[in-house]
Amino acid sequence: MKNFCKIAAALLCTASVPAMAEPVLPELRLQYEGLDLHLQVGVSGQGAIVDDDDRRTKDEDAQADLFARLNADYTTAGGVLLGANIEFNNRNRETESLENGEIYAFAATEYGRIEIGKQDGPADVLAFHAPVAALGQVRGDFARYAGSQALLSAVDTRDAFKIIYLTPPISGLRGGVSYSPKATVNGDAPDPRDRIVLRDAVEFGLQYVQPIGEWIVGFSGGYASGEADVITQRADLSSWSVGTEVRRGPLRIGAAYVDRGNSNRRERNFDQWEINGGIGWFEPRWGVSASTAYSEATTQSNRLLGIGGYYSITRNIQIRSDIVQFREGRLGRRDEDGVVALIELALII
Repeated sequence: MKNFCKIAAALLCTASVPAMAEPVLPELRLQYEGLDLHLQVGVSGQGAIVDDDDRRTKDEDAQADLFARLNADYTTAGGVLLGANIEFNNRNRETESLENGEIYAFAATEYGRIEIGKQDGPADVLAFHAPVAALGQVRGDFARYAGSQALLSAVDTRDAFKIIYLTPPISGLRGGVSYSPKATVNGDAPDPRDRIVLRDAVEFGLQYVQPIGEWIVGFSGGYASGEADVITQRADLSSWSVGTEVRRGPLRIGAAYVDRGNSNRRERNFDQWEINGGIGWFEPRWGVSASTAYSEATTQSNRLLGIGGYYSITRNIQIRSDIVQFREGRLGRRDEDGVVALIELALII
């Protein structure tokens, strides 16, 4: 029975691998007769300096964020792990595992893990790609001020309500599948063409990890599909990615290829693809990461280079910073170059 419970606990810890590498954050914890509660609450202030070719962009800007996360789990006498996860934030941010606005319930046994609710699917959760930290580098908070983020992995259904099944690891191999009846982005836009509305969306993810000497080597693949509502006049979702990552202690090196095709686009010959890669060093108290990405489509291209990291001043106070350079090309227009430098101070309890 002890081994059974350890397997379930391992599934809880590894099933939702965050896309962003993060340090261990402080939390309030309460344990009572099989019930385990984790609470994290925080506030952060962020400032940025922007230098780009767009006169409409502010040279300086700032943002403030509030976030909270509550995770509760209970292990039954039979060794089944049951629980729920609730995450709140006042803004949509890509770069924090805390701040995705997710809410879902889960159950884990030696046969796998099931999640029901608003949560990222296996095409994202099981994907390897360029390692990024804290504010996210090429897929980070710089895009709040200027430029466009990298894809990193397959275009998917994000935090839409879905049912997810993740297999347990078997000789280093694990997989996952999810179904979302409806996924919506910008659903309140007056012009239906500005909305993204997908129905019957399905995601698949596969991940293989094996130790080789002192290194841990991993490979991944992901695919997402869904039918676009005709009112949006957009193409169906059909995107895939393959990725790899090698680790040795705190060192991580990763890369991925992403094929977006025409997914969620009004153009039917968009045909976007991306290649990304990076290297990072992640310690519990500090970490740094450098990442790059290049994407190309028939009407545009995007080149990104970012470096950044985090440092815990105290257990509850953390400083994070990024510098990201971008060059966006548009068909028939001059390339737009820019640099975004941002810094954030976060208080977490």
